[in-house]
Amino acid sequence: MSGKVLLWDMTREEAEKAVKEADFVVLPTGSTEQHSIHLPVSTDSIRAEELTKYLVEHSRGLRMVMLPTLYYGESLHHMHFGGTISLTEDTYVQVIKDIALSVKQQGGKRLLIVNFHGGNIAPIQLARMQIEREIDLKVYFVGWSSFASDLVREWFPGVPYGHSGFYETSMILHFRPDLVVEEKMMKQEHRHDRERPERPITRGTEAAYFDEQYPTGGIGDPTLARAELAEKIIPEVTERIVKALEEDMRYE
Repeated sequence: MSGKVLLWDMTREEAEKAVKEADFVVLPTGSTEQHSIHLPVSTDSIRAEELTKYLVEHSRGLRMVMLPTLYYGESLHHMHFGGTISLTEDTYVQVIKDIALSVKQQGGKRLLIVNFHGGNIAPIQLARMQIEREIDLKVYFVGWSSFASDLVREWFPGVPYGHSGFYETSMILHFRPDLVVEEKMMKQEHRHDRERPERPITRGTEAAYFDEQYPTGGIGDPTLARAELAEKIIPEVTERIVKALEEDMRYE
């Protein structure tokens, strides 16, 4: 392989060779959706692009080729807020399958999906099973934040760090501080459903639309965010992911 790792930087001849030689053809998956009033709608996709690029550039002995980021996700639960552009679950599954088919036809051995949006998880897992059954292409899945969760919790123990909170805000302060509206960073509101009893048979704890539980569009306290927090964990999380991929390849 040449020194290039981004598919869109390659000529067709370079791309043909790189995809066939790669251990993993890597697809970053993000979203275009609201992230409260202080972060851009591109938050998940910025993280997907930048953190996956860092991964493929620091993959040690693994050979990786990074595909263009999938900027649209399954974000129907955010549709009551402005700026959200979503694919339906069926469409999302088919998009992933179509990309996988191209990778297979181009001679790729494995597709690695690195995801940065919770709403994408279910359709990606459905697509993964169908791809392996119908296309016979190995599909690996990495939720970047899952590899970082223990480190993030250490920043502010007991403080929620989900959608638009201090974790995601720290990442955007690191990568694109010009897009963070710092004067609008505020502790996010959460509507607790205290009237509903806890029992094993229920409608579930997750609302159909995000604003039913989080009217300000985010979770936790983004005012705690710091760019240096994100910068500190990126190398360690990347190392964890590379190690996990290397170990899993041994069991193929």
